[in-house]
Amino acid sequence: MKFSANKNLLLTALQEASKVVPLRTTLPILGCTLFYKNNQNKLAIRTSDLEQTITINTDVDLIEDGFAALPTNKMIEIVAALPEEEITIVVNESFETEINSSTGVYKIAGKNPEEYPEKPKIEKEATVIIKNNILIDIINKTAYAASKDDLKPALCGIYLNIDKEKITAVATDGHRLVKYKQLTKSQIEASLIVPVKFFNILKNNLKESEETHLKLGENHIEAKQSNVVLVSRIIKESFPDFNSVIPETTKNIVKIESLKLINTLKRVAIFSNKTTKQATVSFTNNELIVATEDQETKTFAKEHLSCKYDGADIKTAYNAQYLKEVIQHLSAEEINIYLSGPLTAAVFKQNNKKPSSGEVLSLLMPLRIPTT
Repeated sequence: MKFSANKNLLLTALQEASKVVPLRTTLPILGCTLFYKNNQNKLAIRTSDLEQTITINTDVDLIEDGFAALPTNKMIEIVAALPEEEITIVVNESFETEINSSTGVYKIAGKNPEEYPEKPKIEKEATVIIKNNILIDIINKTAYAASKDDLKPALCGIYLNIDKEKITAVATDGHRLVKYKQLTKSQIEASLIVPVKFFNILKNNLKESEETHLKLGENHIEAKQSNVVLVSRIIKESFPDFNSVIPETTKNIVKIESLKLINTLKRVAIFSNKTTKQATVSFTNNELIVATEDQETKTFAKEHLSCKYDGADIKTAYNAQYLKEVIQHLSAEEINIYLSGPLTAAVFKQNNKKPSSGEVLSLLMPLRIPTT
């Protein structure tokens, strides 16, 4: 195999492809990038962690056909250090690779490309078209709430429910939950759980003014943006019945400026216990009191905030980091907090959402205040 490519073009492609290269794996071949000729007789590169697969099609012509599996991180290191010019890469039958530039010659060892996993095939596919501004809004509003615990696979993704009139996206880690709903037309109906990693990678290539064609298969989902094709395995688990945990009625409603509460949480959280991050929150007549304490380090903080509230006095506690993130991701100047009691989940909504954005409901479970 032999080809010549512009250094910046090759580096950009390698960096994009490296987003799915696993840091640790029992399959060394997954630490490599596969170089091969695509259907347009151009150079294509592919990486995979067996869950997500990225394929990048370039405009580079092959001087000699072939394919190669080259160590991704080493290739990025070498190419990044080379001057901005055309570089030539030659791979022999033993997969020994030579990189030529005006500054010198560099040799690395590749692996047998036949060991590389095949690109997943989308079977029984159906296509849904989503405007990129909606897709970006879904990712920004929900992805943060998904679980990072691999022992709870169903919670490690975003649940999508698509019908003819709207799209609903839900993410939860068991402590907090976000439900996003946006009116949009669709030709198909589908329900699936998609890994958060798929959306985080996809987000980097989305242009708000465009739209994305999502191919939905029985076991995989595929998105194509420009010259990048991203395929992910669908999480084949049952998603929790999220509607059953959302309180239908709440007696007490708090209206407060988001930025004021976020800044308060940033300050008082410094003094919270580093393990629990607990902050006690007291709601009283037009006032909200946030306090943290760490008995181990003998630190304490308390702040008073004005708000609109005329309900019963309630004293509860939340993880300060979770509470701050819930408010930040609502992206609203003013929010409404709906309370039933100190031991039930609080519901958060935007007070005045933008017409173009989706309807967002966030839920946060309280922490039990220790008795002294």
